[in-house]
Amino acid sequence: MRSSSSRRAAGEHAALGKEEKLRITKLTGKVTFVLSLLTLGVGRASAQVTVSPTSVSFGSVALNVLGYAPRVTLTNHFTSKVSLTGITFGLPQYSVNTGLPQQTLAPGQSVQFGFIFLARKAGTYNSTITFNIQGQAGVPLSVSATGFNTRAAATLSATALDFGTVNLGSTSSSQPVTVTNTGTAALSIAAADNGADGNHLLGIYHQPFSYTGPAPPATLQPGQSATYQIAFSPVVVGPTTSTLTFCYSVLPCNAVDFTGTGASPTSGLNITSYPTLPSATQGFAYQANVTALGGKAPYRFRVQSGSMPPGLTINGTTGAITGTVTSTATVGAYTFTVQAQDNSSPRLNATQMVTLNVSAPTGANCAVTSVNVPNTSTPIVDLMDLGTGTYQGQEGGLYPYGSNIDPDPHHSDGVAIAEGLAAMPAPYVLISIGESASQQPFEEFITQANADPEKNSNLVIVDGAEGGATANIWMQSTSAYWDELINYSLPFAGVNSNQVVAAWVDDVNSQQGATFPGDAQTLQGAYETIAQLLLQKFPNIKLMLFSSLNYSGYSQGINTTLNEPQSYESAFGAKWAIQDQINGAANLNYDSANGPVLAPWMGWSFYYWGNGLIPRSDGITWSCQDLNSDGLHPSDPLGHIKIGQYLLDWFKTSDLTAPWFVQP
Repeated sequence: MRSSSSRRAAGEHAALGKEEKLRITKLTGKVTFVLSLLTLGVGRASAQVTVSPTSVSFGSVALNVLGYAPRVTLTNHFTSKVSLTGITFGLPQYSVNTGLPQQTLAPGQSVQFGFIFLARKAGTYNSTITFNIQGQAGVPLSVSATGFNTRAAATLSATALDFGTVNLGSTSSSQPVTVTNTGTAALSIAAADNGADGNHLLGIYHQPFSYTGPAPPATLQPGQSATYQIAFSPVVVGPTTSTLTFCYSVLPCNAVDFTGTGASPTSGLNITSYPTLPSATQGFAYQANVTALGGKAPYRFRVQSGSMPPGLTINGTTGAITGTVTSTATVGAYTFTVQAQDNSSPRLNATQMVTLNVSAPTGANCAVTSVNVPNTSTPIVDLMDLGTGTYQGQEGGLYPYGSNIDPDPHHSDGVAIAEGLAAMPAPYVLISIGESASQQPFEEFITQANADPEKNSNLVIVDGAEGGATANIWMQSTSAYWDELINYSLPFAGVNSNQVVAAWVDDVNSQQGATFPGDAQTLQGAYETIAQLLLQKFPNIKLMLFSSLNYSGYSQGINTTLNEPQSYESAFGAKWAIQDQINGAANLNYDSANGPVLAPWMGWSFYYWGNGLIPRSDGITWSCQDLNSDGLHPSDPLGHIKIGQYLLDWFKTSDLTAPWFVQP
């Protein structure tokens, strides 16, 4: 029996007029030849599956800098589904970074694709990207780009700054970092390039380090410089690291690393909160805390000079800044000085200049500044601070028994594995696994890591996370997301599956209406299956490192698939999967001395969930500006920078990663 498309073709031939048949017969000698072409669909597939636009230009892109073009839309005009079996690239300088190369399109369905370009040599790169459709002719997309070797050069005055030991409540003397254009052509710091996101100055976000300097974009002519002043204001005792990354219009990014140690003051009274408070939003509720240390409690707080955003007040007893910012408040930075006074005689005083930025509404539900345990008025506590406490009957902590410390021998085994990875043949690869809320900030992490002078030159980092790739899809061995990672993303980076040694995993399954702990247990099972698949797909992988989703309370009433407490609860899925391995589950065995190795070693990387504007014990908060208008995905650039910074600091300092992540 002929297909419906064949019947349509035959009908179209039958409908040809007599004169048209004669014309075709004179040209070809065979009317049946035309019929056979129509029946096979030759020459008609492009009209049934189309790409729009049919050509894209990446323009002029500097060597070793990723170029982006506007996204294209592939549409199935058939009345039946079609299968996209892959994407063929005419030149290796092009690859896909958004959209699945293998997927099925329903009748009338459209899907978007984004492509990237990277040139190592100067020249013109005109080519074709072909969408391969099963049973049909390929759908071509013309692409063009020019790779050029810029004459600009960016030199930093320092690649590392050490601020020494600084008391909590104090700010160090500032230290300069100067960017100089040592080339013979102009460049721009943080200028938008061809990218979908653009380049930006990757600021020190919600860290005890702060900077001042020329606002981006800052254009430097040959020989010109821009100086940024860096200061350290610790709020926790102990060492802290951070990075300031500079990105450019025509050059790869570079960076300077910072270190400093916070110490408890031995005398006096000190204000110990960040001098820059989380952002507020016009017309929405706000909360932040000014804290003090030393002297004799209780303390008294007041605004000594300057003005807070209209609608906000400070509690004289607790230091809490609360209220609703008026909808007419001016957008921008409000700077004021807060005074703390203790209860000794005579009273001790401390002051701190504070900056609070007010932004316009983002489109998210910025009123949900924190969330409570379901059916209670008790705010949810992050797993780390929850410790031996419980959430709906389940104990907190990242590891068993409410602890945030991985027990031995599991931890010592992980450290030994990490130390062994440093001896792996170069290059070796770190990949990511997850969905869009993981994919986007991990791209920022890659940018920051590749710019960092401390990153090991033998390490290649590849973003395998993708929009829509929830854990229940990754757990399927035949999922197209595995195909995209293995057959597209890794080759574009110049590496292969055998070189993958570690995976960063941050995913979710939960949806609104899911129940706890059942939803987290389902995710736990998916994670354990993914662990086994990682070893099957990447035979040399040794480490599987988890994070959890960011706060998503601002998505309430806006995003219908995921918000709180599901984002918070997803961390239990990772916690319990790791706990199974610690307890010796055979399906997660990583040690050949204990039987067949079926999974990599599993543990936590940086856990970054926090309850909105309620600060964690380490000061981490999530403002509405940290998320997109959907209240779920980290915003670009603020949210991306924030997560990327946390991950980079963790990978550089953890004993599970530093041996192979940091340059020896």
